Amino acid sequence: MEIAFRPGEYRHYSETALAQELSRLAMRVTAGYVRAQTRLIDAAIPDVLHDDAIEYGLEDREFRRSLAGIKTAARSPDGRIAVASQALARWRVRIADGTIQGVPEEAFTAGLLTAFREVLTRHQAEVRKLKDEHYG
Repeated sequence: MEIAFRPGEYRHYSETALAQELSRLAMRVTAGYVRAQTRLIDAAIPDVLHDDAIEYGLEDREFRRSLAGIKTAARSPDGRIAVASQALARWRVRIADGTIQGVPEEAFTAGLLTAFREVLTRHQAEVRKLKDEHYG
């Protein structure tokens, strides 16, 4: 993943506006990923069922409920950027006041990507843990 600004745009943002835009972007990226994954599965296995309403018992319902409740968060190495997610569906980015004026664009994007990747890594670890708990 890469994040870039149009030339000169980075410094024109406020921390609040940029955080809101990045939160929306993260939601769009993860939704796009899920759609692309579904298209790939459809292409490989045309008759696959996608009905998430199908339940295979109490264990499956509890597992899905647990998946939807996974909350993960991480910070950039300098602590100025905080990224949080619930089930990779809802995202929240917070940027400390003074960050845009005090941190060069390249350092900002590097820190942001570090935090995003850590959220994804922690989410995957939680999914593995839930699979072990629910299915052994």
